Amino acid sequence: MITSTAAFVRYFESVRERTLRFIAAVPPEQMDFSPHPGKFSLGDLVRHIAATERMFVAVALDGRWAYPGHGRELASTKEEAVAYLAAGHAAAMERLHGAPDTLLNEKRPTPDGHAVSAWRILMLMAEHEVHHRSQISQYLVDLGLEPPQIFGMRLEELPS
Repeated sequence: MITSTAAFVRYFESVRERTLRFIAAVPPEQMDFSPHPGKFSLGDLVRHIAATERMFVAVALDGRWAYPGHGRELASTKEEAVAYLAAGHAAAMERLHGAPDTLLNEKRPTPDGHAVSAWRILMLMAEHEVHHRSQISQYLVDLGLEPPQIFGMRLEELPS
């Protein structure tokens, strides 16, 4: 259970840092790559992560679900998509950092009408990002590229 908004912000910054390493590995000319028709492109994934961060923070703080979308018109190039992600992240973390710790135990609605603590919504945000980071990793493999190691080294490289 999360008991401090500041502690969550510190934790989520580390989640985002790892996600950014995967995004950095995407060649700019591959932002429209999708492994199958009708599936998210790499650009869609970056914009979707940005959009859902805004959405999850709004739910945790305000109790309202509103998905701002992830269309290409929001940021068509890699540079624009990364800037869109960074700007939304800075605003979201500023909002969270200023929120009182008591907010974490306040109940928030789920899309299906149940109520859960705000800290659970924030953890869902982190889990959601990890899910899409994994997709970016697989797309890199599909492109014949080596995705970054999540913690900087392979398991086989650990000292024995």
